[in-house]
Amino acid sequence: MVKKLLKNPAFVIGFMFLFGMFAGSIIYYAGWGDVVPEIEMMKDEEGKLFRGPYSPLQFPPLGTDNFDRNVLLVILVGAKYTIGAGLIITFFRVVPSVAMGLILHFYMKPFKRIIDHIVDATNYFPPTLLAFLLLNWMMLEGPLMNPDSYHYVFSDKLLFYVIILVLISIPSLTLLFSHEYYKIMKHEFIDTAKVLGATKRHFIWNHIRPFIVPQILLVCIREFMIVMLLIAHLGVLNIYIGGSSLETDVFNNRVFVSLSNEWSGLLGGWWEFLWTTFPWISFIPVMFFTMTIISAKLMLIGATRVLTDLEKEAPYRVDLEESLYEDKELFEMVRK
Repeated sequence: MVKKLLKNPAFVIGFMFLFGMFAGSIIYYAGWGDVVPEIEMMKDEEGKLFRGPYSPLQFPPLGTDNFDRNVLLVILVGAKYTIGAGLIITFFRVVPSVAMGLILHFYMKPFKRIIDHIVDATNYFPPTLLAFLLLNWMMLEGPLMNPDSYHYVFSDKLLFYVIILVLISIPSLTLLFSHEYYKIMKHEFIDTAKVLGATKRHFIWNHIRPFIVPQILLVCIREFMIVMLLIAHLGVLNIYIGGSSLETDVFNNRVFVSLSNEWSGLLGGWWEFLWTTFPWISFIPVMFFTMTIISAKLMLIGATRVLTDLEKEAPYRVDLEESLYEDKELFEMVRK
């Protein structure tokens, strides 16, 4: 499967963009320690100094921001925090949900319908609003309203941010995997295995695992896209990864600045420039969020095509498994 994924152009293109941005950010951190130097004032055609922000035409390729920083370097510095947070949140959303889905399917069947209705009802509440309500004090109101009694550092706020974004999605993902297990257990060879005395451990390892592992890959990619959208939405609400601080820019305005230069902080901090003479600044984080989500979408398309090709062979694998059971004597299977 891995070899086929690496031969799929859509998957490779999407993967290379995400890996390139993340690896480039790590390399910059190793070489320059995330320091983004301020750009010196430029001169116009008459030789007079004029103040930034400078447009991409004046300072290629992406111009400067309201702190006289090279926007390209700011984006590069924030890439590892944005993509890294998305990957970590996705991992801790999916992996526990896989295990909890098994528990729900095999050991909590009497409660499954009740849990299903409760989770479906909560899905109508917007996740962005729920995350904002849970994160608002920790990320925004706490350090602003009560700075003397607020003792949380960057790592504390980052951990809290990740935990909240993980927890709000686990119930729905648990139900998703539980439904997938239910579909798998409806195959005919499962009934044969039950008659022959197969245990739950045998079902999980030998029957569910081969079917669910490819699906986990697709769910991970979809969840990554959802997480990136959620991070972007929270950025517009001034909820940044790791928190923010109030700084004075070149216009002597007090603005929220992300502590890590991650992209949601740039989106929230630069959004107001959309209605000024520097509108390009607002579109840059939007562009990189869009390219990241498109890259993940390409990976999803490629992975789906590969899995579709593999599923064409599935009937032969199922027939083979059924034939293996048919070749065994009943007492031999029970003894094993």
